[in-house]
Amino acid sequence: MTTMKKTGLLAFGMLGLLAVPAAHAQAGPAVAAAAPAYVDENDKDPAPLKIGAIEGKIHGLGGDAMSGASISLFTEDGHSLVATVVSDKNGKYKFNKVDKGLYRVVALVPGLCPANIPIKVDSSLLVHRKLDITMQPKDIDTCSYGMAK
Repeated sequence: MTTMKKTGLLAFGMLGLLAVPAAHAQAGPAVAAAAPAYVDENDKDPAPLKIGAIEGKIHGLGGDAMSGASISLFTEDGHSLVATVVSDKNGKYKFNKVDKGLYRVVALVPGLCPANIPIKVDSSLLVHRKLDITMQPKDIDTCSYGMAK
């Protein structure tokens, strides 16, 4: 192998090594900043909504869909994070394969009051009910909320 080819391969390899840490450095803070947290600003805890699957739509008071909202699922016991999804351009979201039991759905949109919704994932008979989340500003008497429809 010629000296020129060896130098070219060495330079190419070093560029690859430099690019990998830079990519990880950029991804690290973004993931840390978006880490979901359990938040509960409910004045009074509502009764758990009974649903068969955790899916639905998130919107504002005027009914406009909210894309990019962070929706997290926590266990009721200990508030351990189960999963997080982000709403699509139509405000729709869905959690796949959730076991039966008691959970909390926490929806976060910057600048709005967080929604903390107790739910009970129950039987397949209730699968057609969806969790509709309405986000509200923090200054309104009640915080953001959810309804099973």
